[in-house]
Amino acid sequence: MRSLRSLTVAVLAVISLGGAAAGLALVTDPSGGSVGLTVDELPGWPLLGDYRVPGLLLFVLFGLLPVVAALHLRRRSARGWTAATAVGVLLVLWSIGQVVVIGLRFPLVQTGFLILGMVLTGLGLDGGATVGTRDEFRPAGRSYGHADDHSRPRPPDRRGEPRGGRRPGRPADRSHAL
Repeated sequence: MRSLRSLTVAVLAVISLGGAAAGLALVTDPSGGSVGLTVDELPGWPLLGDYRVPGLLLFVLFGLLPVVAALHLRRRSARGWTAATAVGVLLVLWSIGQVVVIGLRFPLVQTGFLILGMVLTGLGLDGGATVGTRDEFRPAGRSYGHADDHSRPRPPDRRGEPRGGRRPGRPADRSHAL
């Protein structure tokens, strides 16, 4: 599980670096010239007069979202696997959309990110399937000696009864329970 988590975090880091760099490049140079694109390649959709909106989407979806997923994974949160899967699916859809819908002429780059998205989706699904299983960082077994040690006598509570023990009878049979 540790190597799966580490590999997933590494893939998320690569995606985050690429997404942040490309997103910032498109936001700071909306003409797309800094990354070898021209405005003529964009479809005639509203809000797409330049690369500012795609750059902002690229920065948020593939610059920031992978960082959030990686942080959740480092904290051993089950949400990390879901977020990693979501980033992978988004990357697959983004790559397909660039080639099919927009018709970008860099199929090698889109193919690389498509494969990276499929790998990340698989890692996220595989890691998500192991949520709740024993993790090598948290060994199974006893937690703390005093918490599991039932033979140690406990001081009585304020009613004079031993702490942690079950009292006989139903709650209605005990006068102090009412």
